Amino acid sequence: MPAPTLNRTQTAYLTHCGGCHGIEGVSGPTFVPMLRDTVGTFACSEEGRRYLVQVPGVSMSLIRDDQELADVMNFVLFTLGGKSTPATAKPYTAAEIHEWRQSPMSVTDFMERRAHILQNAVAACQTHKPT
Repeated sequence: MPAPTLNRTQTAYLTHCGGCHGIEGVSGPTFVPMLRDTVGTFACSEEGRRYLVQVPGVSMSLIRDDQELADVMNFVLFTLGGKSTPATAKPYTAAEIHEWRQSPMSVTDFMERRAHILQNAVAACQTHKPT
């Protein structure tokens, strides 16, 4: 049986993100956030969507082509995010990536800022849940 092959987007994720976030979006017991079935929550708010692009590892990624980075972010959001990604989530565009990566996050207390953004996104997810 032939070995499975990865497409360009999966290869870019694996090469640029998988070392820390894990091949399947499951990071080890470190400060690096797990992506699998969790990252999609950020898509519940515009602030959260922007945050995912403005974190230094994304905004300053060696993936310099905005469309390629949008493809990777959509892979992260819709594939790795799995059940955490709301049905109403919008795919990233190259234009958004280009704009938002010009302003990488540079806050002193990065973890506190992340917690605040995530708290707002969780609240937004609860507000927009179908009944």
